Amino acid sequence: MQRGFLVGAVGGVTVVATAVGLATWLLAAKDVQHTTVDPIPRELYVKVDGHPAVAKTILEARIQGWYHPLPWVGTDIDDVSCPVHLKAVVGTTQTCTARGDGERISIPVEVIKVEGDPAKPRVTWKFER
Repeated sequence: MQRGFLVGAVGGVTVVATAVGLATWLLAAKDVQHTTVDPIPRELYVKVDGHPAVAKTILEARIQGWYHPLPWVGTDIDDVSCPVHLKAVVGTTQTCTARGDGERISIPVEVIKVEGDPAKPRVTWKFER
């Protein structure tokens, strides 16, 4: 009777560990480091060199929220800082910084797609972990 319980318990733990591992792998494989900013309300609208741009506060908030999406994977960050607004032009890059594990880390950011109304575009950008 004890042997059956032990085999069942070990089997149950193995199934749960496999499920958590698979879920982690699937979520990590999902491209969560891309984010899209839809046209924003006029009061949040910013420009850089005459081009619409994603406000640096939006960049900082999105990076903070998506950099460490799973509590058991990756580095927890805080104090995210981007130097300027991100110009809504494909290929535009900049490097934001954050504090993680007691050190400042660099987070490269790049605009990968701009679509819609040129005056109020939908901007897709990515960052690297």
